[in-house]
Parts: sequence; C-alpha cells; structure tokens
Amino acid sequence: MKLSRLALLLAVLAIIAGWFYWAIFSPKQDISQVIYQTIKDQQGRADLAFKRVSFEEVSGGEKFWELRAESAVVNKDSGVATLQETTGTFYKHGRPVLKFRSPAALWDMKKKEIFLDKPLGYDVSYERQIATLIKTLRDKPGSLFTIAENYQPGLGYWFQARNLSWKVADQLLLCTGGIVLNKGEITGYADSLRGDVELKRVRLEGNPRLVIVPSKSSPVTFEAASFELDRELDQFIAHGHPYVSWQEATVTAANGKYLQAEKKIELAGQARINYRDISAGGDQANYLLASQQIILTGQARADQGDNHLSSDQVMVSLKEQKISLLGRSKVIINEEGIAP
Repeated sequence: MKLSRLALLLAVLAIIAGWFYWAIFSPKQDISQVIYQTIKDQQGRADLAFKRVSFEEVSGGEKFWELRAESAVVNKDSGVATLQETTGTFYKHGRPVLKFRSPAALWDMKKKEIFLDKPLGYDVSYERQIATLIKTLRDKPGSLFTIAENYQPGLGYWFQARNLSWKVADQLLLCTGGIVLNKGEITGYADSLRGDVELKRVRLEGNPRLVIVPSKSSPVTFEAASFELDRELDQFIAHGHPYVSWQEATVTAANGKYLQAEKKIELAGQARINYRDISAGGDQANYLLASQQIILTGQARADQGDNHLSSDQVMVSLKEQKISLLGRSKVIINEEGIAP
C-alpha cells in the first residue's frame, strides 16, 4: 500500500514538473503568427469588410493612435479587426510623435490593444529621410532600433522590428525577440524592449547587455538584470547588480549607470575590481572609458601582490595595470607599514 501511494505521489509530481517545463520552455506563438492566424480565421466570418479605411483609438478625449489600411475586416462578436497594408501614427498629448508602416495589424477593440507585424517605425522628425532609409533596409531575423547618439530636437530614432504591440492600459510599446539597440558607441542586446511612444524611456529586459566601444580601446561589456534608457539625459541605468568587464578586468557593484555624454560608468554600493594581480574596492567607482581608468572613493583600498593600499581615493589604470593613490593614503609593502 505504501509503495502504491509513493508511486502515485511520484507520478503526480512528474506531471506537475512536466506542466512547469512546458510553461517555461515550450515555444510560444509570436505576434506575427497571432495576426496571420486571426486573419485566416476571420475569412468568411467577418461582419464588416472595408477598403482603404482608417481606425483610431480615443480614450478620455485623448487620441492615442490612428491606423490606415488598404483592406480590413471586423468581427463584432470577438471585437477584433484585422488590417493589411497598414500605415499609422502614434500620438502624445495630441501631437504626432511616431509613424509606422506594417504589412499587417490586429486591433483588439475590447482589450484596447493593437499588434503590428514587422513594423518600420520612425520619429516624425525623420519623415523626409525615410524614403532614403527604406532603400538601405534588408530583412533581418531580429529587431533593430537605432537612436541618435545625443538627444536634441530634430534627432530621434527609427526601428525595423519583428513585432510591436501597444495597449491603453500602460500606453507602452512592447517588442519581443532578438532586440538590438544602437546608440552611438553603444550596442544593446536583449530579449524584449518596452518604452513610451516617443522612446524617451526605454527598458531592456531578458539577458540584457550593453557593448560599449570607446575610442581607441577594446570593447567594454555592461550587464545587469535590466537596463533603462533615459534618452533625454543620454543615460543607461542598470538595475540588479551590474557587472562590467574589459578584457580580463571585471567590476561589480550594487547599482550603476552609463553616462554617455561623459563616456563614464558610475557604480555604487560595494564596488569591486578584479584585474590580474589587482584587487580593489570602495563605496563608489567611476570608470572612465576613454582612459580606461577606474577611480574608487569611499573607504577605497587596493591590493597588488604583497602591496596593500588604502586612501580617500584609489585609481586603477587598466591599460597600465597599476594603482595610484589620491588624497590621504596608507601603503603596506611586504607587510611593513609606510606612511607616505
């Protein structure tokens, strides 16, 4: 009897484990598949069919977007409209900010969501250049977002994405799968991108990393649980214990951010450096990418071989593989204290 109960328990646990495995690892239907499957299902069941029609989303007196399509069908029961050969515009406070083109789209009128297949999107400031830009584009498996290196009026962004969705509930764009974001010397990679329709605040999630290529230096890789781009400040804010690496050097801390205008990574909360025979730490660290120097402050300390140093500030030069002391300091060489 006990053996049969044990066997039953193991079988139940195996089924539960199988459900979890399926939920986590089974392939998920992407937005493009959903759109085209819905278009197929709508055929012969639609209540209304249109040619050269436009739709818009208005809530609380505010217009959020407008879609124009060469053809569209609407199913009243499901509250779903499918559109083909679409162009459109997203609005912010009544002002057009993002234009897009998409071969197919889906509008869920009940949930107040839209889904775009393979959209080409661009800041309205790029309206005159978009015809030239289209000629340079090629079909790619992922989603490419290009943002101007420095924020200023007249310079914005454009993207060629696998998919895009938006809903009234949070008024955010969402793109999933193979994200590549270019911004000057920075290339960001992630599984998903979420942001407002002006892409002023953008969040990268799902194994995100930034690869930064300083002038005349090897690339620096910046990793974290997620990154948030503040486009107006030209900053990438790292959330969740950032990890920075350059050649054999690694830098860790509790939080950090990349200041693009200053070409500097700021790290705070138990900043720690490990590089060959150098081990150093402090409360904060400023990583200057142009010179490959890291300045530690707040109970700064460093070890190199048998040498032990502490100071108000410690500078670690990665290029020269040496340590310099700034401010009041103490040095111990071969376990003998020397007061400089």
